[in-house]
Amino acid sequence: MSLSKYILMIWVLWLSSAAHAEIKASVDRNSIYLGESLTLTIKSDQNTNSQPDFTLLDAVFHVGQTGKSSSTQIINGQVNTETAWQVLLVPKSIGQHIIPPLEVDGEQTEVIKIEVKKPDPKAQAKGDIFIEIESNKKTAYVQEEILLTVRLLYAINLKNGTLTEPEAEGLITQHINKGANYTTQRDGKTYQVLERKYAMYAENSGTLTLNPIIFEGEVTDNSRQSFGMFQRGRPVRKISEMLELEIKQIPQDFVDQAWIPAKQVVIQQSWSQNKPYKVGEPITRTINLTATGLTETQLPDFDLQDIAGAKTYQDKTETMTRSDGQQLIATKVIKYAVIPTSEGQLEIPAFTLPWFDTQSQTTRTATIPATSLAIEAGAVVTGNPQSIDFNPVAATEPDVEISAEPIISPTAANSHWWRTLTFGFAALWVLTLLLFWLKVKGRPPAAKAQEQQLNRVSTKNLNQAAPAQVQATLLAWWNQEHGQRATNLGQIRDQLAAGQAREAVSALQDTLYGGAKSATAIDWQQLIKQGAFKPANPKVELNAGLPELYSS
Repeated sequence: MSLSKYILMIWVLWLSSAAHAEIKASVDRNSIYLGESLTLTIKSDQNTNSQPDFTLLDAVFHVGQTGKSSSTQIINGQVNTETAWQVLLVPKSIGQHIIPPLEVDGEQTEVIKIEVKKPDPKAQAKGDIFIEIESNKKTAYVQEEILLTVRLLYAINLKNGTLTEPEAEGLITQHINKGANYTTQRDGKTYQVLERKYAMYAENSGTLTLNPIIFEGEVTDNSRQSFGMFQRGRPVRKISEMLELEIKQIPQDFVDQAWIPAKQVVIQQSWSQNKPYKVGEPITRTINLTATGLTETQLPDFDLQDIAGAKTYQDKTETMTRSDGQQLIATKVIKYAVIPTSEGQLEIPAFTLPWFDTQSQTTRTATIPATSLAIEAGAVVTGNPQSIDFNPVAATEPDVEISAEPIISPTAANSHWWRTLTFGFAALWVLTLLLFWLKVKGRPPAAKAQEQQLNRVSTKNLNQAAPAQVQATLLAWWNQEHGQRATNLGQIRDQLAAGQAREAVSALQDTLYGGAKSATAIDWQQLIKQGAFKPANPKVELNAGLPELYSS
């Protein structure tokens, strides 16, 4: 290909990609108080010199400082470029407003809705720098999502500083966003705001007291004359108010089943498209579970019914927790291999999953409806292989002269060389395995034992640990000891035979979730030493893959 044609091809590809540029717009907050600012970000997946017309926003917003940035990344030979604009907006009035579509290189952004509320009359200025904390609810169930907003407001020049994370006994926290920066008004005074949002989950019922949020940093000291990088700083320390929440016990209906407190739960299934489905050939069944307001560790394992006329093997499970900027969303994807054993209609029973709606405070059910798949007969081998005539020419032409000298055809010669090469490679492979085995065998036994010991979960201080720590350690030890992936105590208890170990786990659950006033004294170390924590009916491990898919 000539250079001119190559350049022309690159130019055509560039024009094609530019014609399909993708433009997206987003804001750091959709709901604000009058007097506060928000940041609008517009991104293009192309490197462009165009500029959005922000004057379209003047009717509703005061348009502040605007910035532009460009970046280019080359990953595995693929070039990714991006151009971004950020603009500070301050709404002019209260109500429901929109950011209209903005155009870049012929492409338009989508409309964004903004809610502007009346300023909180209780919000007051508390000096030049202070901390505000706010939760979306004062009461919640055990393991229910609680949204916490932390704001650092300051009207002075901050040089640096750190803000502690929300903490309390038996509390799990997770960031929802990376933090927003904006301006607001308090008693007619303008403040800069650093805002962070967290999702919190209480593990125990009762009163939850959140430790104060603490800010420690430096502010510019103007009492002495200084210049540039040598400007002096004055230390500053601020503490938030205490926050108390009431955590309720798990409802009685969910004591003996999976507890799923969420805003929304959706469960769906799909089937591989390798139709027609035939006897003996695996079909992939995929189940997707999405729960709004939970983390992936809170999603339950599925106990699907057996399918008459098919063998079922769990393949793999993928879980993920993401944030939409306002809350956490957990997803779980499980794949199964379904192998029909007979032709006809394969009836897949319906599956129901009860869950608790934290918004309506009611029990709901997510359902996978019953499904019917048409299964055809598998491939059948006909005839008796022993009766096949592999030398029809000899049967029809008996007078062919047979030479006494061996004849080696080119095909046979090639087969000879391939056989020699195959044996040679096999010998080298065996030699490699032998050398590796000798190397591993030569490792000192003490080193192996020390490595295994370092990686083992310790139960040494289990008797003195708090109930929440006992739960975490017991789950980690059980999964390591028995090669499982248990995520809650109920999964351990269901595998134990009746006895002290099963009663101990039930007592621990009652302490954590049943509202027991005091923890039951249990000698966990002795029970483990006696071998009481063993599955009564060993199950196929979750990570065992697809054992014997085609066994008879």
